[in-house]
Parts: sequence; C-alpha cells; structure tokens
Amino acid sequence: MFNRRKKPQSHHTDDELLRLYQTTYEPAYAAELYQRYTHLVYGTCLKYLKDEEDSKDAVMQLFEKILAALKNQSIQKFENWLYVLTKNYCLMELRARKNRAGKIQDSDLSNLSLATEEGNLELELLTDQRLTQLKEGLNHIPEEQKICLELFYLQKKCYQEITQITGYDLNKVKSYIQNGKRNLKIYLQKHHEQF
Repeated sequence: MFNRRKKPQSHHTDDELLRLYQTTYEPAYAAELYQRYTHLVYGTCLKYLKDEEDSKDAVMQLFEKILAALKNQSIQKFENWLYVLTKNYCLMELRARKNRAGKIQDSDLSNLSLATEEGNLELELLTDQRLTQLKEGLNHIPEEQKICLELFYLQKKCYQEITQITGYDLNKVKSYIQNGKRNLKIYLQKHHEQF
C-alpha cells in the first residue's frame, strides 16, 4: 500500500499542486501531492510507532489533518513541512500512549499513604492538566508557530536546525517562536485562569 511503486503523476510541481488546492480546495490536488510522499510519511510513522497497522492508520489520519492545515498555511517546501508534521504527530501519539499506560489505577490509590502521597498526586494531576492545556493551546496558534515552538522547546533544536527542517529562513523562525510564545500565552490566559 505504501511502497515506492511509481504511479503516473501529473505535470504539476509540488508548488503548483499546493497553490491549486489552496485556491480551489479541491481534495484531488492535495491527494496527488500527498500521494507523492506517502511512502516517506509511512516510513517516518513506522520508525516512531514501530507498528505497521498503527503506521497505516497514522498515514490516513495525517491526510485528514493536512487537508485542513493546507487551507490556511504558507508553506515554503512541502516535503520538509510534511516531515515535521508527521514527526510531531508520531511524537504526540507516543506521548499519548505513554500517558494512557502510566495512569494510576483506582485500586492503586488505596495503597498510597495519604500524608505524603496526596500532595504528590495533586501535583501530578495539576502537571497533567497544564500539559493538556498547553497541547490544546498549541492547536490554536498558527501551524508555523506551533511547529517552531515544538522543535525549539520540546525537541531542543537550535534556530539553524529549525531552518533546515522546516525550510523557513532564520528571521521567520525567530519570529514564529516569539509570536508563537506570545499567542500561546494569550490563549492560555484567556481560557485557563492559572496561567
């Protein structure tokens, strides 16, 4: 399904297909563009998720995300942008799996010492709540800002690495990080009192 078999492609370049989709919202243009890189998306998902079926599901889910994201994004190099989006999707999926696997079950709560553990549990729940709110906030800022913030703060990439990964120039990366922090803070203050 996701192998490198060549399929007949149109004469359009990636940039042309992107522009056609962004002006007409005709899914066929985005589908053709995405099809060119499906094997790369699948390979990236397989690298991170380590499961063929999960990776195939991720490829389908990512296409839906991409249809929406392409409508309002300024993309310099589609392949780089798609790689970053795919990698971030996989990392978020792995983080969600880890959170699901690490949840304390109700039966375990009875074994906790109320005097010392109650405060730790409260702190853990507060931290989980804040992480959820940050994740929610990241979904409400422009995609370029989100990508740059995730690369800079979560993946500890420097400005130069971010420019190489995304294709954005250095000034854009700095601007996206600065504006992203500001927009994220505004969103969190507006929607969550403790920030």
